[in-house]
Amino acid sequence: MNRDFERIVFDSKLVRIGAFRCHPAHPNFHDTGAAQNFCFVFPRTAVEIQHEHEPAFVANPNVVTFYNRGQCYRRNQISGDGDRCDWFGADPQIVQDVVRTFDPTVDSRADQPFALTHAWAEANTYFLQRRVFDRVVSSRPIEPLSIEEAVVTLLEHVVRAAYGNPRRLLSREITSQQRDVVHHVEHVLSERWEERLHLRNLAAEVGVSVYHLCRTFRKATGMTLHEYRQKLRVRFSLEIVAESRRPLIDIALDAGFASHSHFTSTFHQEFACPPSSLREGKPALRLGS
Repeated sequence: MNRDFERIVFDSKLVRIGAFRCHPAHPNFHDTGAAQNFCFVFPRTAVEIQHEHEPAFVANPNVVTFYNRGQCYRRNQISGDGDRCDWFGADPQIVQDVVRTFDPTVDSRADQPFALTHAWAEANTYFLQRRVFDRVVSSRPIEPLSIEEAVVTLLEHVVRAAYGNPRRLLSREITSQQRDVVHHVEHVLSERWEERLHLRNLAAEVGVSVYHLCRTFRKATGMTLHEYRQKLRVRFSLEIVAESRRPLIDIALDAGFASHSHFTSTFHQEFACPPSSLREGKPALRLGS
């Protein structure tokens, strides 16, 4: 298969970083073949993903997705931009060692260390992965040791979030019918994240009462509808802020924020830095713990 939708931007044999950009008009959009790496993926757009023998889920900038090498899956369109994401792969032994820290049963499935299809992407992790990706695609000299260590750190962060986040435990307690409601809402919020939505209309669209919608969504995600959408808005905006010279007020209004100050404060709350700092020397890459 011609993989013109994917580009490797860094490969040290120990870790690998790739850019995946597949437009909905691409003939292989729904099926781009089995995963070629053990990798974790950070979406830049929203798309519906369904791993083989697993229920479909919405992949957007609020989540990180996992793929074992050889994993078969399909995608369905949500965003008009198709599937745009950045992925990070690691040597199988590294993946197994990291997962074992949180899941001792990994040794019984060496060929499938990732037991989960996706997890919530914490704000600091989402920001860090974008800084790592930006570094390797920049024209600046790359220090392999720094990038390799950053990818291993990212892997530890996402696996810890997958196994240790209480939201994962909350999601286990919902029924299949409730899960369908949440899936539908995530689809709507991912497709229309910049619009002014009303709770009554949203509840009617998914076919439940207002109270049932609020309660079910919060129970499944650990977030309110508003919090979930605010995260989407600032994360969708991150790329525009970092890679364009558009005035911040225009980005804020297009993203659905009422003002420049509201956008700036929400952005700072999410990423611990104002959007202007991305254009004024860009924050230094910090690995953290």
